[in-house]
Amino acid sequence: MHTPGREFLLRVSYLEIYNEVINDLLDPTGQNLRIREDAQGTYVEGIKEEVVLSPAHALSLIAAGEEHRHVGSNNFNLLSSRSHTIFTLVIIHFLHG
Repeated sequence: MHTPGREFLLRVSYLEIYNEVINDLLDPTGQNLRIREDAQGTYVEGIKEEVVLSPAHALSLIAAGEEHRHVGSNNFNLLSSRSHTIFTLVIIHFLHG
């Protein structure tokens, strides 16, 4: 995203917590990730971050991540989620001039 004198960089990550295990929904090989903490704060080690180029791109990443979620059936729903998800959007702002 670009406006005169300013520039924005948007990055997203998408994770699933399933049976106390953290899985990367944007990278299906990213299984059993660990939560870490350093001087800058708390983060998920090894999670994939994608640079977002447009609102449509962000929505396509959500849709792609949804395909990797753990689902099952119960008495109320044919396809019910068995996990919790966190979609994180990081916005970095640069001033020019």
